Amino acid sequence: MAVVLAAGAPIVLAAGAAQAATPTCNTSVSYTTVHGFSTTIPAAGRNVSCLLARGNSGNAVKVLQLSLNACYGEDLARDGIFGTGTQAALRRAQSREGQTADGVYGPRTRDALHWRVAGFACDRVNGPG
Repeated sequence: MAVVLAAGAPIVLAAGAAQAATPTCNTSVSYTTVHGFSTTIPAAGRNVSCLLARGNSGNAVKVLQLSLNACYGEDLARDGIFGTGTQAALRRAQSREGQTADGVYGPRTRDALHWRVAGFACDRVNGPG
């Protein structure tokens, strides 16, 4: 959602239909990677097609921060707060993976990122299958 000032009065623009239909990630789930390992990824209940952006907080953000640290060499505090540092780290990871570096975690970013696997590797997930 964006706020635009027009003639001194704020106008709130609604999020796009695709974003409005995609829930916010509020938890995490165990998921299988392309090589058959188990990893944990952000989710909205059992739904792994969810969004995270600056201002979100909770376990789903911690899971994202863990993988950004382990797989992309970031040094984020695993505090569960999606602040400017997490947003910048996500943009760098998105760019490395050839994605639009918008700093928003969604289904395309989920499939493009590498996720931490049981302390020894990083791997991609299969998508929402």
